[in-house]
Amino acid sequence: MPLFRLTPIAAALVVYCAHADPVEPADPVAGQIAVEADHMSGVGSERVRAEGRVVAVRDDERVESDWLEYYQTRQHVRAGDRVHMTRGPDDLTGEALDYSMEASQGTLENADVYRNQPGRRGAPGYRAGGALVRMTGKDTYEISQSRFTTCEPGRDDWYVRAREMDLDYASNLGVARGAWVEFKGVPLLYTPWIDFPLQERRKSGLLAPTFKLGGGNGIEFAQPYYLNLAPNYDATVIPRVLSRRGLMLGGEFRYLMPDYNGQMAGEVMPDDRKRNGDTRFAYTLSHLQQASNLNMAFGYNIRYASDNDYFRDFGDRRAIADGANLLREGWANWHSPFGFFTVKAQRYKTMQDSKALVDEPYARLPQLTWNYGIGLPAGVEANFYAEYNQFSHGQQVVNGGLSARQDGKRLTFYPSLSLPLQASYGFITPKVGLHYTEYWLSAQNAPVQGETGNYSRALPVASVDAGLVFERDSNWFGQSLTQTLEPRLYYLYIPYRDQSRLPNFDSARYDTSFAQLFNENHYAGGDRINNANQLTAAITSRFIDNDNGIERLRVSLGQRMYFDEQRVTLDANDIRRTKTLSDFLASVSGQLTRDAWMDTNYQYNRELGKAERYNLGLRYNPAPGKTLSLRWRYERDTEVAGAALRGPSRQIDIAGQWPIARKWYVVGRQNYSFTGKQSLETLLGVEYNDGCWAVRLVGQRYQKDLNTSTTAFYLQLELNGLGGIGSNPLQTLRQSIPGYSKINDVPGKL
Repeated sequence: MPLFRLTPIAAALVVYCAHADPVEPADPVAGQIAVEADHMSGVGSERVRAEGRVVAVRDDERVESDWLEYYQTRQHVRAGDRVHMTRGPDDLTGEALDYSMEASQGTLENADVYRNQPGRRGAPGYRAGGALVRMTGKDTYEISQSRFTTCEPGRDDWYVRAREMDLDYASNLGVARGAWVEFKGVPLLYTPWIDFPLQERRKSGLLAPTFKLGGGNGIEFAQPYYLNLAPNYDATVIPRVLSRRGLMLGGEFRYLMPDYNGQMAGEVMPDDRKRNGDTRFAYTLSHLQQASNLNMAFGYNIRYASDNDYFRDFGDRRAIADGANLLREGWANWHSPFGFFTVKAQRYKTMQDSKALVDEPYARLPQLTWNYGIGLPAGVEANFYAEYNQFSHGQQVVNGGLSARQDGKRLTFYPSLSLPLQASYGFITPKVGLHYTEYWLSAQNAPVQGETGNYSRALPVASVDAGLVFERDSNWFGQSLTQTLEPRLYYLYIPYRDQSRLPNFDSARYDTSFAQLFNENHYAGGDRINNANQLTAAITSRFIDNDNGIERLRVSLGQRMYFDEQRVTLDANDIRRTKTLSDFLASVSGQLTRDAWMDTNYQYNRELGKAERYNLGLRYNPAPGKTLSLRWRYERDTEVAGAALRGPSRQIDIAGQWPIARKWYVVGRQNYSFTGKQSLETLLGVEYNDGCWAVRLVGQRYQKDLNTSTTAFYLQLELNGLGGIGSNPLQTLRQSIPGYSKINDVPGKL
């Protein structure tokens, strides 16, 4: 039998008492109802009527109303005129309730439904309502003349309005029919049907459309559709309209399994009106497969585009930079008791700029590597490295054009022995090795006419690396620190061998840096090995926070002393070193405070008495939504404007995101070349965050190539929990501004 309990006043007088303080109902037995009111009649009968500050509770359901009628046998409730109801996580208000507590089904007129979703993109929850709310189950609703928003109660900034709307929280699905998006009372977008997720879980359906203006393609419109095919794979289909070019179809498919994962993405324009109806396309394929039981892994990465101008026409600045050489490779590796084996096939597609031709990297068809290390008695470590490459290349840049280039095979074998001796105060590591290389070259393209095309090179390598570590307690503005002093000496000896007969498949000179001071070879790749009789001296001092181990500051100084002249060069045009001392190198970096970082490098040419190159980087990031960065770069001698002309290069890069008023943020970046007297990238915009929605207006201008720039504009209205309308600048902002934060996710008060 249901449990009924009256307040003491109501029980004694059985009359309405306007000034009685209501008493919360006692916790009823599961499945039974407790009712509290100022006045009740019909107690113990089939129908009970309660009036005046009514409270009825059954399990996780609660009804507060002006009056209530309860039908005992059917567990049925009718209530009015003002109704406040909670059932589980849902909070409902309305005017007339007709509800079965047994079945959790019923109706509420002129009602609002609120479900709290803490942590969802900063929104407090979901609000829906309409002329009639039908509760069809514990987590399901059907709403007539409906509205839906993520704005908190009391705010009606935006709604999805619909003729009919279904909300199913159990399946994370909302469906609206005859729907339109209304912002500040203005209809923005109509659709006969739309579905949307109700939680932070994936679901199939239309994603927010995007618009873009600028970039030479006219007005761009894209309408993505997301397919949640399974928990471990999904797909996105993206139809796209470019007003000056035509129709484009893009898509992406992703998959994730315990032993493998990958993705396939691509886009195609079958009829580009700006390119005489050409078909243009690009695609990316990647796959990683683990065979853990065999200690093996394999995969592939493939990128391709139909023509050299594809990324300049359809991509942003980053796509243009990343699309210079499109990698196509397949690989496999095996971690065995006999070492680590790798096999790889690799080729590039170079996207040429007719104004500045670049050389295509060699293809490796295939590349085989083996690396094996083993410990020997007395602490000696033995390491064996072997590599086989078959290089092929169709063309090279010569005098502004392209011509045939040397092909061949290369085998490298490099065994070495080392004896690492370490202590708390320092280390010393002597090492000896033999670097052997064998070449088999195409006879028709051999470096010297009449030669067979077979060459070899054997070079012994000896080095000693030693360092000490001193520590002392220090103090930095009242902060307890440990300061270290770490001197280091590195001696290297490699005799000279004539390498002028050898081709250059993959060697290039390393950029001078502090880390490069301790490399055996100042050439990358395997075709050039420098002669060396040299000593590197360096010293590093670090300031380490004793409270958290953060490296507050690191200062490093270093220089290399040459006892022999340089005799090995990349080619006949490479300039040999004549000085006995390298450039002086300095590096300063660290997290200066909780909010500030610094990174700077300096290279001083002692012969010229001036800086060879330097850069200074500073970043201040006190909180999400607040970031400022500055980077200055200088090189004394570099290519100017991509031509043979050389000269100094100076660039400054300033970027930031900062609040300028309550809810308002400004974003910007200026990357300027003083050498070319031109802006490489200019970005400026404003963002406004109103809690349940945000708007972004951004303009960007950047160099597509040496002589061409493009301008793009972004205007996006983002409705929290629903998506964005307009052109999305978020990817551009994250790429351009270090430390950028999405303002919707910035914690704290608006």
